[in-house]
Amino acid sequence: MSDASDLPDGQAGPRSKPPRPIRFRGRDTLSLRQLDELNQVPKGTTFRRFKAVRSSLTEDRDFFRLDAAEHAALLQRLRAQGRIYPGSVHVVLITESGYRRLRGIGPSGC
Repeated sequence: MSDASDLPDGQAGPRSKPPRPIRFRGRDTLSLRQLDELNQVPKGTTFRRFKAVRSSLTEDRDFFRLDAAEHAALLQRLRAQGRIYPGSVHVVLITESGYRRLRGIGPSGC
């Protein structure tokens, strides 16, 4: 997932330090915050992209949705580590296959 260094306008930007993956159900994933930071885009950019292509993604393959009540301890830990946005209630974790699909669908990939 660390192959992203393009800014939204297509200009190559400086490579940011690859984020540390979040291991979930045996898969390496990244949070939407981590993807915003990796791609050097404003907060919410990856979430909007996710919402736009959600119907073409498969839950438990391309992404995981972590419910606040069910995963409270994990979300608290991720929040404390700065790996998710402080105000996040439910969290989406994107797998490598999901990230490739987010980038490859339509003209305005992450």
